[in-house]
Amino acid sequence: MKKTIALTLAAMSFCALAADDAVEDAPNMGSPTEVYTYLGASYGTEGANLKGMMALSEDKGEYAQKSGILFEMKNIFNEGDKNDKFGGIAYGQYPDGSVGPVGVKTKGKASNRSYRLRYGTINTKNGLGFSVDAVFADHPFFGSTSVIQAGPVATIPVGDKILIWPILYVGGVIMDDNIQDLNPEWPDSSSSGVDIASTIGTAMVYVNWKFTDKWWMLASYRYTMELNGKSWDDDVMDGGLQMDATEFEVSVAYQLTKKQNVRTYYSTAKNDSFWVEYNYAF
Repeated sequence: MKKTIALTLAAMSFCALAADDAVEDAPNMGSPTEVYTYLGASYGTEGANLKGMMALSEDKGEYAQKSGILFEMKNIFNEGDKNDKFGGIAYGQYPDGSVGPVGVKTKGKASNRSYRLRYGTINTKNGLGFSVDAVFADHPFFGSTSVIQAGPVATIPVGDKILIWPILYVGGVIMDDNIQDLNPEWPDSSSSGVDIASTIGTAMVYVNWKFTDKWWMLASYRYTMELNGKSWDDDVMDGGLQMDATEFEVSVAYQLTKKQNVRTYYSTAKNDSFWVEYNYAF
């Protein structure tokens, strides 16, 4: 019985792989600007992750434009060591009878979970496109944080094996307004409870190198700096946001079928991260 079940499952798996390989209009799963519907799951040093994309339009008509929305959730189960969350300045009495700050209060731990939404549209004839990228996370000092940027993307082919995508983003950083946590006697300067901490600019580049029909690599480099407001990478004690100014990421993928692949990742974010990912295109 067990042998029969095993043979049946093997046959079903083989049929699924064969069916995928028979598809002629399979997407280029190694391109960061390709628009197609897919779902991916991964696990690594920073916990479990889930991501996916929904294609909103197909490559039809004279404009040859494709659009889609990407969703990503990192560290779904909020694993790993967590930083204390800033809860305000603690005040007390000094030996001379005066009152002043004596320490820092905390209010639990900051979450390691983060979310990303990205809308992208690309012209399949000239490789030019535009995207809006939004990341939502929990900052240990500032609380709920949103980094929202938008900008153009271009596609540059280098021979038959290499594609390069430069991207320029401009946007802003929106955070909880925690001015009264610093000093309860200060007036609340924001009626909305949020603060536009900085305007920022980001330069990115993706490089895809196709080794064979089955093996390929995708690498990316990002540099972010403030245009106005709080410094992006200075320490909080120095008035900054204490974010990573640069990030490098590389993945090596094996294409199981035209619609399935397995990838291994390395990233300099979070003090070096590694994870393994499976993706399936619908």
